[in-house]
Amino acid sequence: MHGPRGQQIAAFFAESLPSVGGQIIPPAGYFPEVAEHIRKAGGVFVADEIQVGFGRVGKHFWAFQLQGEDFVPDIVTMGKSIGNGHPVACVATTQAVARAFEATGVEYFNTFGGSPVSCAVGLAVLDVLEKEQLQAHATCVGSFLMELLEQQKAKHPIIGDIRGVGLFIGVDLIKDEATRTPATEEADYLISRYFFF
Repeated sequence: MHGPRGQQIAAFFAESLPSVGGQIIPPAGYFPEVAEHIRKAGGVFVADEIQVGFGRVGKHFWAFQLQGEDFVPDIVTMGKSIGNGHPVACVATTQAVARAFEATGVEYFNTFGGSPVSCAVGLAVLDVLEKEQLQAHATCVGSFLMELLEQQKAKHPIIGDIRGVGLFIGVDLIKDEATRTPATEEADYLISRYFFF
């Protein structure tokens, strides 16, 4: 797998469940197959869990686990949720990737990395996630919300598709069921009226 000037692929980045693209749930087995091709070409598979990690999908702590228990990305990026508003981010990787980076002789350096305050915040968030069983809560509340949304869909033809896992849920608004024309103005109204206070 080579680029236009003969360059090889370095990495494939994918949000485990694309959110801004519309709460897209990749089919089971998709990421393992992509990862196989990327690794054969000499690249690494990077799973972005910045919005969907830390139990948001309910069934699993990481959204990439929806692809199967055997699927392990080479690198996982995470943030937002781990800080609950405090700016914290984290990267986890395999020993093979870490050793390959170390072997380059380039020392990892980060001006803002390793702050004791940020580390304390991250640990406190993880404690709350565990103690308050927020992953199980995401499953329960998400299932309840999906049921309510399905009831609303039966009453309101503007609701097209409803999809999601845990508390990662998306709803399509459409003008016409046959053409599935997006109800853009209505969606803009809902977003500005109910999501931004």
